[in-house]
Amino acid sequence: MTCVLRYVGAPADPGDLMFRRRQANEVNKSETGSMRDYDGSAVLQAIQLILATTTSAETITALASFIETYGFERIFLGQLVNPLNVPLKDILYISNWPDELKAMRRSRAAILHDPIALCALRSKRPFTWAEARAHASRAGRRIVDTVHDYGLKDGMMFPMHALESVSGGVSLGGGSKSDLSPVQVAELEIVCQVAYYHLESMHGPFPYQRVAELTARETECVQFAAAGKSNWEIARILGIQEDTVKKTLRRASDKFEAVNRAHLVASAIARHQIFP
Repeated sequence: MTCVLRYVGAPADPGDLMFRRRQANEVNKSETGSMRDYDGSAVLQAIQLILATTTSAETITALASFIETYGFERIFLGQLVNPLNVPLKDILYISNWPDELKAMRRSRAAILHDPIALCALRSKRPFTWAEARAHASRAGRRIVDTVHDYGLKDGMMFPMHALESVSGGVSLGGGSKSDLSPVQVAELEIVCQVAYYHLESMHGPFPYQRVAELTARETECVQFAAAGKSNWEIARILGIQEDTVKKTLRRASDKFEAVNRAHLVASAIARHQIFP
């Protein structure tokens, strides 16, 4: 059954419409005025404090102090790297989560199924844990719900993407739902970025951050391989010999230490060398 809502009443009065417009303008002026009064001193102080830290513990403490006023108390900060491929000691992984929770997530390689981490790989904008959970698989929902069991009922993820680094993120959690304004989200994003890149520079460079660059020809061949083209088809498209295609793909595989064609394509996409 389809429900159709209709407005019942007298036709709109032009004078009333003018009143509503004036009312809307007053609201806009009020919001604009409040932004004029905004000085951002707390954000600037937090940035200065974080940049002055010399250890991970100091940085996390400074960040924790800032996010507390926004209703958050726990921080997970790290690079989104497959832990099965990269040793934990080579990963930027810093958190003030409960030790038991961190150990459990590491033992289960939870990041591989965590919808918050997976969404952070794709998203350039902050999002809530609830938004990520809505797009999760059954296994992903269990990962999020496990965090809830430790008193972290709500949170936000701030994805981190840079040209000379792998993707990462700063995930903030709290015991209650936080109703944040766009300005507050922007404040948190700025300070989280400062803390993240400060820690990355403090602990880096990391071995896997040395991204191998493909040549123009290698990029073309790998891009067509990703599209499902055979070596013969790639050769016909590019007007080169099939043996040249084989050698070109082999060089690209060596750069990424790929063991087969699928691994090569996956590595090239993950390192942003070709379009997905």
